[in-house]
Amino acid sequence: MGSIVEFNCQSCGFTTGDLRVGWGRAGRTRFWGGLGVCAACKRLSVVDLAAKLDTHRCQECQGQLQLLEGMAQDIPCPECSRVLRTTNLGVWN
Repeated sequence: MGSIVEFNCQSCGFTTGDLRVGWGRAGRTRFWGGLGVCAACKRLSVVDLAAKLDTHRCQECQGQLQLLEGMAQDIPCPECSRVLRTTNLGVWN
């Protein structure tokens, strides 16, 4: 099972929208959503860890993504640099 999460900033109102992390019924060999932050534009995105790429790139600017360990890390807002808050919106499978 995977989680549907959203990160938002209480300071400036920035939101990531729904992000699907984890894996569904097909298992993590098919899709394994992990979180990554772009070193260049600071955007948070979902990375398919099942793809086994050496380099994960941002879809917006093609910058190098830094993979995050779960959702426990403090993630800075790309707009104002305050820490984003996470909300669990449900599950997907």
